[in-house]
Amino acid sequence: MTALLTLPYTDRILGDSKDREAWLVAREPIVGASDAAKLVKASSIEAYLAAKLRPSTFQGNAYTESGNLWEPIMLAWAGIPQNTLLIRSEAHHGLAATPDGLLVTPEGIVLAEVKAKHNKIVYGPTPGELRQVAFQQFCIGPEVLYTDFIWAEIVNGEMRTEVPKSLRIYPADVDQVLADLLPIAIELSARLTDALEFERGM
Repeated sequence: MTALLTLPYTDRILGDSKDREAWLVAREPIVGASDAAKLVKASSIEAYLAAKLRPSTFQGNAYTESGNLWEPIMLAWAGIPQNTLLIRSEAHHGLAATPDGLLVTPEGIVLAEVKAKHNKIVYGPTPGELRQVAFQQFCIGPEVLYTDFIWAEIVNGEMRTEVPKSLRIYPADVDQVLADLLPIAIELSARLTDALEFERGM
């Protein structure tokens, strides 16, 4: 599903979430990993597009605050640096992702996706989270070795287990997930570009 890498990810950076306003502006015209998590049916592209074009009023809640608290703790446990960069796909410029963690090794790139799970026992990623992981791996490129999917079960503000839980996901593990997802994401990206260009021309 991926072409040979000619541009390193450092040459495909669209924004940095450390500057959240600029990051949101950079993210507006692209399909991101949180969008990809919702892309299930090609027949629903119009609904996905409408949701993407709808102005967001979400400013976060207690769960997002908790996630922001636990994310660096889980990444430190895994030994993977936090990533704040929005990185576009080389093959499709309208697709981009900000993985939670990114580690460059001599062998290739290791990604991390971390989740704080509140008041529930979890045994692995949901289908939407698998789509998110597959999409991130595609956007960063074929140098990705695997993603460490890491989660902490949070009960009454404390981690239920002594250490976080984790599952290693290789690109081959989500080949079919990506194959199902990518045509929808590409079509959504094309529709989004057309819609934004139309809005600008009004």
